[in-house]
Amino acid sequence: MPVAFESTIASPAQTETQVVDTPVIACDGGNGGLGHPRVYLNVGAEGSVVCPYCSRRFVLAEGAKVGGH
Repeated sequence: MPVAFESTIASPAQTETQVVDTPVIACDGGNGGLGHPRVYLNVGAEGSVVCPYCSRRFVLAEGAKVGGH
């Protein structure tokens, strides 16, 4: 007797978005030891970057300085 399987598409997980003031961000996934290795991400010309580990999205705040000292 064949068994039928229903195919379902799970809805994409909601990703957290954080507004940041600097174009270089360090992300470790939060959650202390349950996070991921710390990675440094650069916000590009698009004004945002997504962490490849946890999919957290970082958006550069309007008016934030991108260069200089």
